[in-house]
Amino acid sequence: MGYHLAAFTIIDTCRVDETRSILTDAFGARSFDVGGDRSLFSTRAGHFKFGATDLSYCAYGCPVSLEFHHDEFFRIQFCIAGAGRTSKSTGSVDVSPTTIVATTAKTAYAFGHSYEQLVLRADRLMLERELTALLGSRPKDPLSLDMATNCETGQARRLREIVLHTADSIDISSEPIPPPLLREMDQTIRLSILYGIPNNYSHRLYAGPQAMAPWQVRRVEEWIDVHWRQSVTLETLVEISGASLRTIFATFKTARGYTPMAYLKQVRLNAAREMLLKAEPGATVTAISFACNFLNSSHFARDYERQFGELPSETLRRGRTLRS
Repeated sequence: MGYHLAAFTIIDTCRVDETRSILTDAFGARSFDVGGDRSLFSTRAGHFKFGATDLSYCAYGCPVSLEFHHDEFFRIQFCIAGAGRTSKSTGSVDVSPTTIVATTAKTAYAFGHSYEQLVLRADRLMLERELTALLGSRPKDPLSLDMATNCETGQARRLREIVLHTADSIDISSEPIPPPLLREMDQTIRLSILYGIPNNYSHRLYAGPQAMAPWQVRRVEEWIDVHWRQSVTLETLVEISGASLRTIFATFKTARGYTPMAYLKQVRLNAAREMLLKAEPGATVTAISFACNFLNSSHFARDYERQFGELPSETLRRGRTLRS
C-alpha cells in the first residue's frame, strides 16, 4: 500500500474528528489540532506491538499539532519525510530525517505539510532492566536520554537503520511473528536505543568490561548444554553467570573466540545433526530444524552446510541409508 505498517493500519482517514478520537483514546494524546487548509487533511497510521516496545507509523497531509501527557514511556521519533518541531518544558528541537528525538515528559509536537515518521514507544522500566543487565548493577538514577541526537553517524545511525529494517520486516506479511523471534526483535531494539542515543549511563556502557572467571564461562556453557531447547534470553545468561552482559560477551570472545549465542547455535546444530542421522520415517528437515529452535529453515540449511560440509537433507538421506 506504499507506507509502513500498512497491514497494521489503525487510521486511514480525511476526518479530523476521527483522527483526534483515536489519538486521544488509544495513545493518550492530550490535544490534536490542524493548521492550514483542512481540505488537504489526511492521516495514515499503523501500529505494531513487540512487547515492551511499540512501533508506530504516522503521516499527515497538512500541518498538525498534538500534545501528550507525561508517562512512563520514551517516545523516540524517526522522521522519514518533511519537518517538524518537538517541545517540552526544558526546550525545543527541530525534527528532520537527520535527527532522532527522544522525549518522556509532557511534550508538544508540531508537524509540517506531508510529514511522515516512525515512532518507538519504549517502556522506561524495561529499558532500565536492560541497562541493569548490561552494567551488572541496578542504576542509581532514572535513565535519561538526550532529547536530540544526530543520526548520520555512529550507533545512532545504526539505531535508525535497525528501526527502518524492522519496519520493513513487519511489512513483509500480516501473519503473526513467532514469539521467540518477537522477543529477540524487542530486545534488539531496546539495546540499540541504549547504545544509539546518548544518555546518563553512556560513559559506563562504553567503558571496558571486567573479565569473568573461567568457572563462570563454563557455567554458561554447561547451562546451554542442558537448556538449548528453550528460548535463551540475555537476562538468563546474566543470572546464571553473575556477570554483566558486556562482561559475558567480552570474556567469551577473549577466552573462546565466539559469543555465547554462537555457542548456543553450535549446540543446536550438533543436536540437529544427531536427530537427522537417527530420524524416523516421515521426518523432515523443516520439522527437525523447528525442533531445534531454528526459526528460518533456509538460514538453518546455510549454517548447517557451513558447519558440516553438507546440506541437512543429505545427512537425512545418509542416515536412512545407513539404517537400511
